[in-house]
Amino acid sequence: MVGWRRLLSSGAPEHSVPLRVWTMMAVIVSVFAVASHDDFLEYRLMIPILVAAGFAFSYWRRGRRNWWVKVILAVLCFQVGWQFLRNVLGDPYHTSVPLTVLLLWLQTLHSFDVPARRDLLFSLLSSVILMAVAAAFALDASYLIYLAVYALAGVQALVHNAWQGMQDAASAPSRVAVSAPSAPIRRSMVLAANNLLVVVLLGAGAIFVLTPRFEGMRLTSLPFSPQMMLLDLFAGRIANPAYPEAGSDGQTLWNSSGYFGFSPTVDLRLRGRLDETVVMRVRATHEFNWRALIFDTYTGTGWRISDTRLTEFEGSAPPITLVHQDDEVVSYSVRSIRVIQSFYIESEQPNVVFAAPLAERLYLPAGRIYLDRLGAMRLPGTLKPGTVYSVVSNALIPDPERLRAATGQFPRFIQERYLTLPPLPGRIKILAEHLVAGQPTMYDRVMAINRHLWTAYTYDLSIPPQRRPGDAVDYFLFEERRGYCEQFASAMAVLLRSVGIPARLVTGYTPGTLNPVTGLLDVRNSDAHAWVEVFFPGIGWVGFEATPGFPDTADLGGSVVRRWVWQDLFEWLRARLGGLAARSPLVGRLLAGGSAAAKVGLWGVVVTAGMLAAAGTWRAVVHRAVPQTPRGALDDIYQQMCGVLARRGLRRGPSETVEEFSRRVESRGPLPEVRAISTFAEAAVYGGADPDPDTVRAAQQHLDALRARFRQRRG
Repeated sequence: MVGWRRLLSSGAPEHSVPLRVWTMMAVIVSVFAVASHDDFLEYRLMIPILVAAGFAFSYWRRGRRNWWVKVILAVLCFQVGWQFLRNVLGDPYHTSVPLTVLLLWLQTLHSFDVPARRDLLFSLLSSVILMAVAAAFALDASYLIYLAVYALAGVQALVHNAWQGMQDAASAPSRVAVSAPSAPIRRSMVLAANNLLVVVLLGAGAIFVLTPRFEGMRLTSLPFSPQMMLLDLFAGRIANPAYPEAGSDGQTLWNSSGYFGFSPTVDLRLRGRLDETVVMRVRATHEFNWRALIFDTYTGTGWRISDTRLTEFEGSAPPITLVHQDDEVVSYSVRSIRVIQSFYIESEQPNVVFAAPLAERLYLPAGRIYLDRLGAMRLPGTLKPGTVYSVVSNALIPDPERLRAATGQFPRFIQERYLTLPPLPGRIKILAEHLVAGQPTMYDRVMAINRHLWTAYTYDLSIPPQRRPGDAVDYFLFEERRGYCEQFASAMAVLLRSVGIPARLVTGYTPGTLNPVTGLLDVRNSDAHAWVEVFFPGIGWVGFEATPGFPDTADLGGSVVRRWVWQDLFEWLRARLGGLAARSPLVGRLLAGGSAAAKVGLWGVVVTAGMLAAAGTWRAVVHRAVPQTPRGALDDIYQQMCGVLARRGLRRGPSETVEEFSRRVESRGPLPEVRAISTFAEAAVYGGADPDPDTVRAAQQHLDALRARFRQRRG
């Protein structure tokens, strides 16, 4: 019987309300941090409410045995465990989501049985695990907000735990008398702990900035959406939510929230600028353009996909393995690298697979994939926000020497499909032949046309509509002479075809901007792009960047992980200081023509000032947030008075009483303020009652008068 009682007992009940409240806040913050991910949105409100109810119930029943509560919780734990096993067996490729759900429910159930302090500490420990899980699922910097709030709540919980331990030690029977700690000691503990928290956070930030990101650190698994199976709504037909009527003969209207190049046709007559909305985030081992669609037929006003045949690939279990054919001819004698990518969709995208070419294995929330004859991949449905998929590609790295050595005949289907052109003005062919004249190899001819576009034309997103009917490439080359990526890529492809070099238009996204906090590439609407692929005999399709100002495709393929965090932060700071330089000539001169030491010094001043301001704000907020009793406030005033006197050479001795120190100070000269504050302090210590607010205000006035007296003497 005694054994069962000991088993059901959780130790002495904990009566501290602040300790329970801060522990509950830490747990709730960790739950919110996890539930901010799309896979756990349904638990965002339910779990925190249940946790709060559980902590309230545990406080109400803290002094009782509660055997029936433990039995109910044990049954519910078995139920949660059984559901976890069912989820894992039903989808063995996504164990992280059901495991996280299991942790959330176990934390919730445990909240109903935390009568003792050790139970509260166990809840605090499990909340640390939840914060680590939330970090693994985090895709943006919003996790740092949860982390800061959690750190504050966790530190307060630990401080109150230490305080209660000191109170218990003072009240426990012992041979040595131990006095209970006073309120000023408690306040000092809170301030010291929060100051230490600021130091730890700043130190952790410095370590994070100085830690290099090496290849392989970012990607350890191949995630894809477990609960967002894409229904087959389009049977391989391309569907672009931003341009639902794309593909018709008429000209469509511009939509700034979506790219017109992710449609069956590309209309070069469209004009406009895309917005800066983040459409996806990419975790990748290497940096590439994320290819979406390929266009083979130039119409004079745009491009279209002429071959509508599709090959369907199915997979009952991931991954879906692709077998490329026809156009995707690749010789693996050239250098290639294995590229692993995971795409996190933020806004609805067309039913295409964005990936570095050539994709080999797909981890998708879909049972089938469609591969067209040009090598582009299409999904059964559009990519909804929250969708996650992964791709393993074997990407070709352009090698100029191997490309110069590529010789031989083009396959017949390549010639028939990628050398055809509509009737064009004769000056296009004349320009193309002039540019490639005297170039010894096919690669040199390609680069001659490429260099001409880079140097003789201007990238401009504000061009007006085409002012006369006729061929769009001819108008760009000889009249407008400026344009955006679709004009440049179309002009390069048409010029290459005019001299017998197979070329095609490709649309997709540029790699995006590396987020220095998350390590993910943020891809925006404005990153939508078009470029050119050229066919080399014995090698296959090689990408070329036709638009000036964009990274050459030969420069892509580098690892995005071999960077230092401080480089990304300095680039971010440089962009922000650019606006300041426009308003301040001094800052502008430092950034533009100053030495490297001056620039680093300027950055260091800005960063240091920001860190000191953040630390000062944190200290002020914490100082105000800590409740102070009248006795603690009076003790603080007395300590400040001792500090003022110590700076004048009057230090209180370790064994000196308040009265003795006051008499010694007055022996140097009349200081009635010291006598008044000392009298208040003595009455508070030995009077047996807390001072009233009027006494505290009077002591503060005497302290201010003492400081004013010494300032007058110094003057």
